Amino acid sequence: MEKKLRHSRQREMICEYLMSSCDHPSAEMIFDALREKLPNISLGTVYRNLKLLEETGQIRKVTTYQNTDRYDARSEDHAHFVCSCCGCVKDLAPLDAASASSSCHIDPGDKVQWMNVIFGGTCAACMNR
Repeated sequence: MEKKLRHSRQREMICEYLMSSCDHPSAEMIFDALREKLPNISLGTVYRNLKLLEETGQIRKVTTYQNTDRYDARSEDHAHFVCSCCGCVKDLAPLDAASASSSCHIDPGDKVQWMNVIFGGTCAACMNR
């Protein structure tokens, strides 16, 4: 059952910011970016709204190498690459859950409903420095 949310201008602006961002921002990055337009917004409000958006499937949380949560407006199944040097997070191609789960040998009685695949390493920009 999908959770019904009351309209919130703050949540709407957080969602808009995420949709316009390609860098998978953290809650702190979102807070800093929105503070000018929403001077009364708190970091706690950002975290609560990100949690609600994640619970309703509108966004995805990506936990990075340093255990910092970053957020992605792309909610379909896809993998991420996280650079352990600069911390950038990049979207990778969409994944087929059935193919990915069969290659991981999931028990036949288990049903895969979502996945979060993260590859870690060093991005090309850091390698070229």
